[in-house]
Amino acid sequence: MRVFFRGFCAVILTLSILFYGSFSVNAMSIDMDKYEEDENIEIKVIENAETPFEFYDNPSDNLNGLLYSTSKPTNYWDLSSKGTYTANLVEVRASWLYTNYYFSPNSSGKLYLEYSLYPVEGTSTKVQIGVYNKSTDKFVKYYTVGTPAFQSLQITGLNPDQHYAIAFTALRDLTAYNSVQGTVKIHH
Repeated sequence: MRVFFRGFCAVILTLSILFYGSFSVNAMSIDMDKYEEDENIEIKVIENAETPFEFYDNPSDNLNGLLYSTSKPTNYWDLSSKGTYTANLVEVRASWLYTNYYFSPNSSGKLYLEYSLYPVEGTSTKVQIGVYNKSTDKFVKYYTVGTPAFQSLQITGLNPDQHYAIAFTALRDLTAYNSVQGTVKIHH
């Protein structure tokens, strides 16, 4: 029986390598046709606080990967005149979940992102946060974080004359993924 089990495991591992290209715990969601890293852009953690999770009462958006928000945004949110953009991330799944608006960085080329992310099932899940450049139709930077996570990020090196959206995806492991929920704030 042990020989059969070892042989079965070897076949499964071989098929996984052939199917996935490699054997890894977390397969990344990067779509290389839509990724053109901008070396000038940096993402820095500026705060790592333990903040209790609670959905916003009156957010700018409710983003739900099951219903909508998987399309690239077409509307502009002026952070200078409207102020901070807030969103409830009702469910982040394996598809990119975009903010429903795109934003301009401040005159110094900076955006600030504050978020709290929790796995829906209680199992730690990695989430990829993407900075999408609307002008080039490409992701220009990614940041990966395990959940639960409560952080503030400073995104620098952005072009003040271009528009950007933020997107989230729950990373898959070999066979499945767990969805994530949380909140996000974007401001200058």
